[in-house]
Amino acid sequence: MNLITMNIPGQWVEKAQMIRARRDLLYGNIYEEEDTDLRWTGDLGEICFNHWLKRSGVRDAQWHLENAAGQADFTINGVRTDVKTVKRKGPPRLDYTAQITARHKDHPIDQLFFMSYEYPAEKMWFLGGISMAGFIAAAAYYGQGEQVHEHYRVRKGHEIYNARLTILQAPEQWLNGINTMGGRKSPENTGTKIDDA
Repeated sequence: MNLITMNIPGQWVEKAQMIRARRDLLYGNIYEEEDTDLRWTGDLGEICFNHWLKRSGVRDAQWHLENAAGQADFTINGVRTDVKTVKRKGPPRLDYTAQITARHKDHPIDQLFFMSYEYPAEKMWFLGGISMAGFIAAAAYYGQGEQVHEHYRVRKGHEIYNARLTILQAPEQWLNGINTMGGRKSPENTGTKIDDA
């Protein structure tokens, strides 16, 4: 796998925590808060992704910080892209999987990009991307009560689509494809221009 890694500055963690607190006020927090939850992991993934887009020279990108529920996190060259970030204790392995909750399947999203936050090392791993249709076609569906692996049984309302990381395009290859794919503007193409994260 051709992955990209990024070390996480402390101020990005603080920014992710602030974004999460603001979003919890807007959308409510359906989970019990625990210090170990790192519920801001997804927000940190968006910050890193935004920084990567800028560093890669992408100019036509918007980061959707407001009214984000049920929408893509980013629009890049008119392509609605959702960033999915998980937390792990170590670096990604080839046998790991990527997943989305089943309800996201019908959201207005063209592409998915997956990341893994290695939190003990404060390092973000860019795993790769795939179209939503391609992901759903390759993924297995797990419903309520089904066992994904020995430590993970699906709870009611948390059904998922799950697929091996090997179906993803490498980050740079995926971004090159997005850059050539542009032009499909969507009504959701409003947001925050990319900045220094």
